[in-house]
Amino acid sequence: MHPLLEKKHTGTLFPLFSMRSKKDWGIGDTRAMTLWFDAMKALNLDLLQVLPINEMPPGVSCPYTALSAFALDPIYIAVEDIPELKDFPEILEELNSRRFQAGLRQLRAAKSVMYNEVRHLKFTALWKIYTAFHQRHVLKDTPLAAEFRAFCRANAGWLEDYAAFRRLKDTHNWTSWTHWEEPLRRRHDDALRGLHAGEENQVLFFKYLQWTIHRQWAAARRRASELGIKLLGDLPFMVNQESADVWSRQGEFDIDREIGAPPDAFSETGQRWGLPAYNWHAVEQNNFDWWRTKVKKASEFYDLFRIDHMVGFFRTWIIPRDVSQKPDFDIRDEHGQRLRGRRFLEAVASASPMLPVAEDLGVIPPYVREVLQELCVPGYKVMRWEKNKDGNYTDPATYAPVSLATSSTHDNEPLADWWDTVDPVEKKLFWKLVSGEDSKPPLYAKAREKALGSLLGAGSRIVILPIQDIFGTKDRVNTPGTLGDQNWTYRFPTPAEDFAKKHADTAEAFSALVREKRA
Repeated sequence: MHPLLEKKHTGTLFPLFSMRSKKDWGIGDTRAMTLWFDAMKALNLDLLQVLPINEMPPGVSCPYTALSAFALDPIYIAVEDIPELKDFPEILEELNSRRFQAGLRQLRAAKSVMYNEVRHLKFTALWKIYTAFHQRHVLKDTPLAAEFRAFCRANAGWLEDYAAFRRLKDTHNWTSWTHWEEPLRRRHDDALRGLHAGEENQVLFFKYLQWTIHRQWAAARRRASELGIKLLGDLPFMVNQESADVWSRQGEFDIDREIGAPPDAFSETGQRWGLPAYNWHAVEQNNFDWWRTKVKKASEFYDLFRIDHMVGFFRTWIIPRDVSQKPDFDIRDEHGQRLRGRRFLEAVASASPMLPVAEDLGVIPPYVREVLQELCVPGYKVMRWEKNKDGNYTDPATYAPVSLATSSTHDNEPLADWWDTVDPVEKKLFWKLVSGEDSKPPLYAKAREKALGSLLGAGSRIVILPIQDIFGTKDRVNTPGTLGDQNWTYRFPTPAEDFAKKHADTAEAFSALVREKRA
């Protein structure tokens, strides 16, 4: 059993983009996260779960649509915390100007994340900082430039492809790489050498951004470690077709087919996700090298990692782009499905010291959870979806130790919203579970402590509550099947610096509840 499963951990699901601070630029950043660690300690939490933090394309806010499985999104850089910025007084003067600060105040005050505006403002400032860094450090071979070059060498395996791809996306007006000129589309050596020769400064910019956010994340993780807080990251099942990974590893992906989900109770026609399929033959031939490499890289950021869409590694729903062909699972027989899923899990679990956690929600064949149990990989227990054969809700206290118990996920409504909209019969059953009373359920404000206490008392070694459920709010992170600014833009209303003053009573009561249930 993994060492992290030897004792109970209680945490919160709190997306990085949602973490507000007084100095952020309209979105949570590495500095905000560091400040929120103190709030977590006040809540008696020792585990933070975040959503994917890989770079998203312009105009995109969904963290499951990434340009790279390795590059972190520069939108999370805390600009004013860049160490070398203090050496560039002309840039500091501009950032402190009345006009610039007025724009920042508007973004900071916004109820939700305004991605396009934030991205434009940050990248404009980051380009100026990089230009000064290039002139005063890179061209002069200073010790700081040596540190930067050492980072580039250590990460060359993914950084070279990412930085080249990122620059090519800019120079090709973000058209698909499948429409680029043949030498670049097929990654001919001469074409790539020509890119680096002609665009060296711009390519280096994207490497500098990665170095910058890596430094800041490392500092934040050190602070988390000092406070005894573990980090749980999220590794999506697949990257976007328009990613450095698909472009650089074309043999391992099948862009003539896409993945999705089969028809079920929620969708008569199934789901199309617009993501390329794996070429499983090539993927297995090199022993899941891409996944093992990205898991190893992720261990620099996290202590645990969530494997998104776990069932897809056992069997993937494939949708041919040729409409004359029917969608189907890539493996039909259960024995083959079981074997591939097990091979995958064994490969990624051995790639790093992190604890894998499997997202095994939805329609899941029984053998998937059997394999997870055999390998001691925790799966999910969403309290309001767990029922006994008699139709009653399962007591969380009976959950298996090797599991992750939670009240909701980023794709579902918070508990307070569910409470107000769920069928009255279901609500009564749930109230009976959490209170032991066979009576009319009260309003959620009075039911909240009982509901949270029931989950916190779960037998699971890992218990996660979305930040909204801790505070009893109804704000959603995402509503699947919908598009719009309401998704992936939620921000906690209070800055981290004001948490102790504004939420002292809630923190004290919740901390006591955690302490009671953890005993």
